[in-house]
Parts: sequence; structure tokens; C-alpha cells
Amino acid sequence: MVDVTEQRRIGDPDPDPGAAPLKRKRLLIAAGLVLVLAVPGIFYFSGAYDSWQDSRSLADTCRGSVDTSEVKELLGVDRVRGHDVEADDGSSLRAGQLRKCSVGDSDDNASVSVSLDWSGDAAGPLHDLGGFTPYGDVGMATPLEHGWEGVLDEVPGTGNLVATVNMHCENRRSDPRHSSLIATVQGMGTRSMAGGAQRARFARTTVKTAQHAAEAWGCTAHSGGVIEHVPGSTAHTEVPRGEARGTCAGIKTAVRESVTDPKAPIENCYVLAGRSASQYRISAFYGPFAQALPLQRGYSGEVDTEKPAGNKGSFLWGSAECPSGSRALYISTRLPGADGRFDPDSDLERSRLKTFATRSSKSHGCEDLKLP
Repeated sequence: MVDVTEQRRIGDPDPDPGAAPLKRKRLLIAAGLVLVLAVPGIFYFSGAYDSWQDSRSLADTCRGSVDTSEVKELLGVDRVRGHDVEADDGSSLRAGQLRKCSVGDSDDNASVSVSLDWSGDAAGPLHDLGGFTPYGDVGMATPLEHGWEGVLDEVPGTGNLVATVNMHCENRRSDPRHSSLIATVQGMGTRSMAGGAQRARFARTTVKTAQHAAEAWGCTAHSGGVIEHVPGSTAHTEVPRGEARGTCAGIKTAVRESVTDPKAPIENCYVLAGRSASQYRISAFYGPFAQALPLQRGYSGEVDTEKPAGNKGSFLWGSAECPSGSRALYISTRLPGADGRFDPDSDLERSRLKTFATRSSKSHGCEDLKLP
């Protein structure tokens, strides 16, 4: 007699032909569930999630204006995140300000702050740049050069930098308050900016941000060239008597000066009274900054922009008509000595303002220079 079990083993059909496919199906479902559960974990712990979050935050920050590759180099980090600086009611923004944002490392140890304004609100960017308020003698606007209408300065006591760029909007000439877009970038907690390479990176970050912001807000603007280097800081460098070749050229006493550039929207020359102490600062302001300076604290009510030239209190000022259609402002601000008194020679101060303004206005293509 043949054993039934043996008979089935030899050739009889399986009593349950659907068992194997069902088992395979269950295995596939189980494997799929494992993948569904495992992939998010892999995505998260591999760092891909962080990168995705970083990219998402940066795409929304100031409408994606900030050039993150330059910021990473500037801060010396591999990852950066961004966010717009704005409360729910918008109270963190200045009146009329387009946008303010911050991009920095994940621990907020170092970052750059970006402020975007239209030309009609240039008082804000000028304040961010340091304002060149009366009675202070530390600021020195250094031109970015390379065809950019921008300047760079050091934040006193921090070693960090601040820069601003003015982008003329060819498609908005008929609207004076929105005829240009101004991008201002400030470094906060960043590593040393003393080296030329870092200053150049900061300048590139600023101009690229300005370019992207102009595109994002519909400002058709001409861009400058690639920035490989920028002039070094000369905020505290004394030029001996008779050797001025930059912004103080032609002034025979000891000075502190920067290099010149025909597109620099701000220029400074410090006239020294002795022992490196400044007796007064002579400055030039072009474009929207010429209208913004008299609104700064200390100048308001003293500098009468309704008059093309004048002398009031501790200020002497003149002006000139420039190709942009606006008047440039040339101003001499008397600085207090060690005893807190103002004691410049008025005739000599007028003469030096004339020397400074004549050179600067000619360099910028301006005419009809009026002086006090």
C-alpha cells in the first residue's frame, strides 16, 4: 500500500495552491511598511532633512535675495538658515521698508542682517551704515569700486562690517521715491573681517544680494563687475601733511582719507588738528543719501536743503547738480576737540570744503557747484 503522504510528495497537486503567492504578498507588504517607516528616519538622520529645511527657509528669506554660498564662506560654516525679521504686525520694519531678514548659522552665533529699502527711505540705510552723525570721527566710507554704487565701513568696536549698495531702477525713473533700491548688509558676530579676502567676500555678498533683490522687486538695474578685492580700511590711518592723494587730495594738512571712485555714493575726508585728533570731517553724499543726511539726528533743523549752500551752527554745506537729476550734498562737520570745544578756522574750513567739493563733484560728473 502506498503512503498517502508519500503520494502527495511525489506528484499529487498541493491541496492549497494559493498559499505561496499569499505568503509572498504578505512579505512584500511587510517590506513596504518597513521602507515607509524607515525612509523618513534615514532622511532625517542623514542630514537631508536639515538641508531641505535650510533650502526652504532661504528661498523665503527676503524673497531669496541673499547669496548663501558667499555667506557660508563669510561665516566659515557649512550650513546657514534664514528668516525674515518681521513681527506679525510688521512692527520690526521701518516705515516704508521693503524687507529685513537675517541669514546665519544654526546656532545663531554668527549671521548677516539684510535691509532692503526704496530710495525715498534712504535715511534708514544711512543710519544702518553709521549715519556719520555729528561729533563722531570713526566712520570711513570705502568705495566698493568695480562699477558698483556702494560703500563699505567697519562697525566701531566690533571688527564687523556694514555695506550698502544703491541700484538705480531704469524702469522707475518717473517715481522719485522708488527710483532705486538700496540693499544694506551688516555682519553680526562674524569672524574677523580684518583680512582683504573677508572684506571682498562681504562686498560680494552685498552686491549679489542687491542684484537678487532688484530682480525680486521688479527693479531693472545695471550691475557692476565681479569684485575680487576692495580697498583696505583707512579709518584710522593718518596721511602726513601734503601727501593726500584720495578723498582729501589738495588739502595740505594731515588727514585721514579713503580712495576715490566716481560711483561712490558717500565720500569722507577727516582734517586732523594734531596728534591724530580730527578737527572736522568733510563728506560728500550723492543720490538718495544727499536727501537723507539732513534727516539724521543732529543734522535735522541745522542743514537747510532748501538752500544750495549755507553755514549754520557747526555745519558748512554746498551742493551740485548731478547727472542723476538730483543735487549732491557737500558738508563740513566740525568735531569737538579733547576739551569738547569747536575751534576750527572758518576761512580755512571753507577753503578746504571748496577743494574737496570741487574734486568730488568733477569726479562724479556734477556741475553748478554752489558753496558757502
